[in-house]
Amino acid sequence: MSASRTASLAPSPLELAVLGQLRAAGGTCDALTALPVKRQSSLRQRVKACQQLQDRGWLTCDYDIAQFGLTLTGKTLLKLDLSVWPVTPDELLILRSCLGGRIHPGQIHRRVSVGDRQRLVEGLAAQGLIVVYERAVVNLHLTPEGDRYLQ
Repeated sequence: MSASRTASLAPSPLELAVLGQLRAAGGTCDALTALPVKRQSSLRQRVKACQQLQDRGWLTCDYDIAQFGLTLTGKTLLKLDLSVWPVTPDELLILRSCLGGRIHPGQIHRRVSVGDRQRLVEGLAAQGLIVVYERAVVNLHLTPEGDRYLQ
């Protein structure tokens, strides 16, 4: 293996800090923001570190929608007769919640169940009715390979 290839496999200090904190948390964490990474780093840098660790197979994680807004199609939909569109009442509440601009899931109308919000928002994004501006790293799990690297 060449020296440059070997160097690219070595984790950065931030990646090691994320792995170490995840291991200290029992190997799982609900959200990246809940990990107390001691190194000076921005959230964007920590997200990139998680992506690189996931590419190496050292951790697994999911990405939830953290910020979204209406597309032009979504705005047009709200002006039309909704009887012809396959939009549920909860999806309609989400679309109406976005009328003021970009929002995060916590700003969705309270009648929409908290447990259903991510699924509904993902569905609206797939239909092209909303645009996703930001995703959050959630459900982090240290893999056996990542745990072996730390030993």
